[in-house]
Amino acid sequence: MTSKTRRLFSKSATYILLILVAVIVGYPFLWMLLSSFKDISEFYMIPPRLFPEVWLTDNYVEIFTKWSFGTYYKNSIIVTAAQLIGNLIIVLFAGYGFAKYRFRFKTFFFMLILCTTMIPWVATIIPLYIVATNLGWINTYVGLIIPGAADAFSIFLARNFISGIPDPLIEAARIDGAGERKIFFNIVLPSVKPLIAVITINKMVSSWNAFQWPLLVVNSDELRTIPIAIANLSSRFYDSYDLKMAAATMAIIPVLILYIAFQKHFVEGVTLSGIK
Repeated sequence: MTSKTRRLFSKSATYILLILVAVIVGYPFLWMLLSSFKDISEFYMIPPRLFPEVWLTDNYVEIFTKWSFGTYYKNSIIVTAAQLIGNLIIVLFAGYGFAKYRFRFKTFFFMLILCTTMIPWVATIIPLYIVATNLGWINTYVGLIIPGAADAFSIFLARNFISGIPDPLIEAARIDGAGERKIFFNIVLPSVKPLIAVITINKMVSSWNAFQWPLLVVNSDELRTIPIAIANLSSRFYDSYDLKMAAATMAIIPVLILYIAFQKHFVEGVTLSGIK
């Protein structure tokens, strides 16, 4: 076998493997999307069919009109947007401080923040709930937003990424009379667009899909987010597969759009941020 033949075989095997993985990963989502347009009777057909016999939009109309899905969607958007903005502000400033400033106990504080990533989320739920109760945050947007407003792993990524910005560039700006605010907004921020993409996607996915904390801190139907609403739908109407598919499809649309929009920067950010 010649080297050219080996390269051709290797490339063909790689493409076949990638196509196979794409089919395995994508088929459940395709089934969910197409099933959201089916009538409930089609879910019991043997053998099952991928495409609906009659394309119906009644499932989407029902979840928004009879099931108040628009309210849950609004709540998820508010909570996710607030957590995302708060996370970006805190993480970028903290990462810049740890990467480019010298102060006492800097390493100690950074390691302390990093150590919090080793604490399981479930171990913090009870203390967080007690604090939220004492502060009157139960059944409020504040209680949904504040506990997820920043995370240590994103600070770690920001510190690693911003450390790659040359120090002489920042020092030259200071010599030219640029203040710290101008340096941050005119030099640092334009250089960390891939990092912002990574943090944005990671935070949006975790906030949008959050289940345990909203389940604990919210008892009012007016403040429920989409994951809680879908779980409630599954328990109340366990055989309404058509409504479940429509709700699940609507739930993944924002995350899918965001990932497609930031895909290029996300891949670059993962490469440069030190994620292995």
